[in-house]
Amino acid sequence: MPTDIFHLDVGAGPPCLVMHGGLGVDHSQFREGLDPLGDVLRLVYYDHRGNGRSGRPPIETLTLGQLADDADALRSHLGYEKVAVLGHSFGGCVALQYALRYPQHVARLLLVGTTAAWDYAEEIVAELHRRSPGADVLTAFLDVPTDDAEFARGQKLVATTLGFHTFDPLRVERLFGSTIWSAAACARSRELMADCNVASRLGDIDVPTLILTGRYDFFCPPSQGARLHRGIRASELVLFERSGHYPFVEEPDRFRAVVRRWLAART
Repeated sequence: MPTDIFHLDVGAGPPCLVMHGGLGVDHSQFREGLDPLGDVLRLVYYDHRGNGRSGRPPIETLTLGQLADDADALRSHLGYEKVAVLGHSFGGCVALQYALRYPQHVARLLLVGTTAAWDYAEEIVAELHRRSPGADVLTAFLDVPTDDAEFARGQKLVATTLGFHTFDPLRVERLFGSTIWSAAACARSRELMADCNVASRLGDIDVPTLILTGRYDFFCPPSQGARLHRGIRASELVLFERSGHYPFVEEPDRFRAVVRRWLAART
């Protein structure tokens, strides 16, 4: 089912579709960290269907395949034959789906804090025990949200305690200060996690790929970046030693330097 997809362009250069995670958030969390890359990329930020400022069709239309199709419809609408694709967290799963579904339109792939499959619950549970974040954080992390305001409070709490390597509530407020929240989209993404498993198909991806992983990423730990690197032949893995799930926030200068260097080597 077609729907309106909100998007905005920043910068000049080769186009890059920027896919946010969540689900239930929007593109705005990228702006501070990625906008400075506008001198080497035309950053096409957009909100997935059911998220942010995009249309909110029936939630059952929100599938991984449809999200990939939406991205390609946006590419076509903007008149680009090939695009770079950057995906963070769940957005990385969409990026992988897009690369597998539309390989002819992918020039480069940048995967930030993501995974080829959400099949490592034991590792997450062990890390939860190690960190002992508290009952309120566990509730916010595990419960399926039903209310947008409740979801926003819970996400900020989880991001503050589990999302970053260093504790900084003000950083979380900056990250999510402009976010339009959707509890329904978040709940739907929980249902889609099983569909994200493309581990056995990584060998089919044959484009230059940059994998950027935080050393202390709770949600998508370094083991998942390593799996992506093993599976994608033309890939490079970069570990950010002082970052959790958001290396573009915790180590923005190095993040941008790595991306610039990688792009320059492929032009």
